[in-house]
Amino acid sequence: MKTYPIALELTVWFDLGLNQYEVSIDELSKISIKRTDDVLHTRELLATEVQMLIDAINAIKVPVADEVNSDPSSKASSSYELIIESAHFSLEFNWESLDVEASKSNAFDSVVKLASLVQSLDLDH
Repeated sequence: MKTYPIALELTVWFDLGLNQYEVSIDELSKISIKRTDDVLHTRELLATEVQMLIDAINAIKVPVADEVNSDPSSKASSSYELIIESAHFSLEFNWESLDVEASKSNAFDSVVKLASLVQSLDLDH
């Protein structure tokens, strides 16, 4: 099976700033990491890392969250935007840490797993 180029962008907002990850899966796969202070790291991905990313993308399920009672005193500690694009699909997910914590159906598991994998590829952090 031919693997078409995939572009993945993950943006994480948290109290101390912002991290942005850009991943391209192609003949030459790489990851770029940008932080609030504009420090940029770029490196090529290993074949095993590419395979883990493809497996995690294949496992993505569109989260359908249960309606959650909002607690005005609760504040999200982090917020995420994940965009995955390829020749055959384009997906965008947005969620907050409160959404994941309140979900009893584990609706966000597949996107959280992919986001965690992308963040773990930042070897300089």
